[in-house]
Amino acid sequence: MPKYNTFIEDKNGERIDFILDVAKRSRLNMGMRDGTLTVRVPYGCSKQQLESFINNNLGWIKEQKDKAAVGLPKDFCHGERLRLLGNELTLTFVQADKYFSPKIEDGKLLIAVNKTSDQTYVKEQTTKFINDLTVAEITKSMQKMSASTGLVPEKVTIKPLTASWGRCISNRHISINSKLIVFRRECIDYVCLHELCHLVFMDHSKDFWALVGKFCPDWRGIREEMKG
Repeated sequence: MPKYNTFIEDKNGERIDFILDVAKRSRLNMGMRDGTLTVRVPYGCSKQQLESFINNNLGWIKEQKDKAAVGLPKDFCHGERLRLLGNELTLTFVQADKYFSPKIEDGKLLIAVNKTSDQTYVKEQTTKFINDLTVAEITKSMQKMSASTGLVPEKVTIKPLTASWGRCISNRHISINSKLIVFRRECIDYVCLHELCHLVFMDHSKDFWALVGKFCPDWRGIREEMKG
């Protein structure tokens, strides 16, 4: 299955960089992860078909790139935009004589600092808050969906994953991508449900999707929202 980096100039003359994924499939589709566009095409797809497909989806591409620009913090600087539980926040340092734990207020993630606070301190405070929130929210979602379905994994691990939002293996161990914390709670619920359903069906058969749909009728819409 050939896959390589390439680009085209769109109808506006702007360069569009993307990963071209050629495989045996029935139609063209695309996805975005961490700001990187992947265009998936079937064998025999012409350059004209490819360019037309991309040009017809320029609005979606821009929207996804704008979303990808706001995610988990990278620079840990005052005023940096980030996204938690689907909400855009501004990382805000507050000069405080007395320490307080990081907290979210009025669209801001507030971090208490003083004259001795350095970049390492700010990063540690911010990262700990996000990590604690991530574990709490994913654990809550997993317990909720497990109670709804009656499906119980042997073990759940929350950690960064590179190629998926979740993973379930045959020993009934489930891994959930910690980066899910950028999405709204319904998306987190869906990913937990998806992996729990793999305890019954270790594939993506019609039976699997029927089970997912029983507990999450809007799974298609959520997958589209998280596409990529």
